[in-house]
Amino acid sequence: MGGRPEMMRRLYFQRQRDEVKDERWDRELVKLVLDHAKQVIAHPSRPTYHRLENYLRSPFGELAIEESLEEDPFLEQPEALLVEVSEEKPFTCVAMLDMSSSMSGEKHLLASIAVAVLLLEVASEDSALTTFASDAREIKRLGVEEPVETTILRFLKHHPRGFTNIARGLEMGMKEFSRGRFPQGRRKVGLLVSDGRATEGGDPIEVARQFDFLLVLHLHGPGSHIEGSREMASEGNGICLEVERFEELPRRLYEAVRMLGRL
Repeated sequence: MGGRPEMMRRLYFQRQRDEVKDERWDRELVKLVLDHAKQVIAHPSRPTYHRLENYLRSPFGELAIEESLEEDPFLEQPEALLVEVSEEKPFTCVAMLDMSSSMSGEKHLLASIAVAVLLLEVASEDSALTTFASDAREIKRLGVEEPVETTILRFLKHHPRGFTNIARGLEMGMKEFSRGRFPQGRRKVGLLVSDGRATEGGDPIEVARQFDFLLVLHLHGPGSHIEGSREMASEGNGICLEVERFEELPRRLYEAVRMLGRL
């Protein structure tokens, strides 16, 4: 592997070794991570929905003749005309990523690309990111708008270590919905990235049941527990998608977010 991917790897591992960090190289690393994420995204536009609007309010919308005639058969006034407008479909997504010691090195770098995909696909104020190991940590709060680069760098600075407390990660994710910035009427949608095996903490199933829809991206590998991932997804009224090889994580997360955007 050469070129920009190799440069990204070199900068990442150099950052892990150096005691003194160089902000210039940090910015370059984040840029390379973002560039890689953009290559994963096949459709840059977010999911949309259509609604009818008054012609005077949205004069550039597509005329909806049949709907207009149903409302007013004579169409005597301009305001009687209806148009169809297309808007981005808003949805909220709280992502929870395993950050135990098994996620170090190359996996952490690949996870940062997956995080970038999430941030590019979900509006900043509608996304939250939590990581978990023995305990959980907020990387980005729901309702907070900040540059994508800031969130990615914060994630890269948080090194994997410790055991796997899935319940704590889910609990921290659920807290995001109670901060007062979560729009009323929206579903509590969670995206969990895990191998399904908890090595510390309580039973994650009880917490999973609190989500309106929990999508679990199951990471296959030595010691992974697919039954655990499937049970969490089922109890969370959601679905379990499998990641056979870790290199597939950014693409599979992209597919998961597109699916959630269409709920």
